[in-house]
Amino acid sequence: MSTSTQTERSPTLVLGATGDLGSAVARRLSAEGTPVILHAFSRTTELAYLADETGAVARVAGDLTTDDGVNALAETLTGFDTLSGLINCSGINPSPDTVAEIDRSEWQLTLDLNLTSVWRTASLALPKLRAARSGAVVLVSSVFGIRTPSRRAAYGVSKHALTGLAQAIAQEEEGIVRANVVAPGPMWSESSRQVFVKHARKEGVTVDQYIAYRAARIPGHRFVTADAVAKVCVFLASDGASAINGQCIVADGGEY
Repeated sequence: MSTSTQTERSPTLVLGATGDLGSAVARRLSAEGTPVILHAFSRTTELAYLADETGAVARVAGDLTTDDGVNALAETLTGFDTLSGLINCSGINPSPDTVAEIDRSEWQLTLDLNLTSVWRTASLALPKLRAARSGAVVLVSSVFGIRTPSRRAAYGVSKHALTGLAQAIAQEEEGIVRANVVAPGPMWSESSRQVFVKHARKEGVTVDQYIAYRAARIPGHRFVTADAVAKVCVFLASDGASAINGQCIVADGGEY
């Protein structure tokens, strides 16, 4: 798939595009007529299908915690003079351990993917976003990046830091490139259920009990959907959100 295709609109780069949220973002951008560049870590078959479905102008697979992965992304971006947006949906949700229990390697991997790779990829995209004169960065955090509960230290720390990164970009780019964070609550999917299984085991309850506990904290007793959060991400990347900069937008259905 050529990276030199010229389109009327500059493309938006979607990182973590084969996840539940990333794929929803890619589909919504495509439906609105925005060309997309798609990235995934290793799910190359799913990436190819999604690229065909959305008419992606380019796709790239790679581990963004490594130099090889970042370099592959950089090589893909050389085919484009400008970007209209960067929406980073990549991340890892580690084991629910206490601060005393966290394995050092898991702590480091969480920071490498959820924070360091976000900074590295943003630094690649910023010159092309700046060249578009109206670019936008959207970083996907979590409600645990606002208030971190027990057993979520590694995840919470990595997500808290994204707001600081977005605020720094917002100030440095002086309105040429906007940067915001989206903090979703739990999004229902089969992959989220697997995360709930780990939490339930740590809490000594059944997975259904844990799910009911989390859902009970949300008005309507239902989780947000990936598509609902994708709408927020795409809006923040659009010109319609031109007055929103350096902010963290919570998208959790009103969880408390």
